[in-house]
Amino acid sequence: MGVAESIRGFWDDLFYSALVQRLETDLMRAISDAQQLRQDKDSVIADLRMEKTLLTAKVTMYEQNINQRVGIDPTRVRSEKPSFASFKNPPVMTTWQKEQADHNAQIDKELAEEAATAATKV
Repeated sequence: MGVAESIRGFWDDLFYSALVQRLETDLMRAISDAQQLRQDKDSVIADLRMEKTLLTAKVTMYEQNINQRVGIDPTRVRSEKPSFASFKNPPVMTTWQKEQADHNAQIDKELAEEAATAATKV
């Protein structure tokens, strides 16, 4: 064991400081890379949030424009629905009743024209 310990001691004395320096350098590089990645991730997230806000504003503007063109006013309070409970359909006319109504309307029109021409002659 004495020989192994002396070789290990010699080896550590020879290369330990360079090895520790190299490991510390690699560790610092890894830490800085991780920090840079974290900063890049945060900046990308901030850019995406800003872009999302901008796109949301554009979509809202376009929706308002379309609603104005179509005539939809989302701020308007909906009115009450009309009630047709008291509505009564007029009686259904038979074809004969329709013919009689048309004939009576024609006679009334002719009588009004005759009265108008008689009034202009007098």
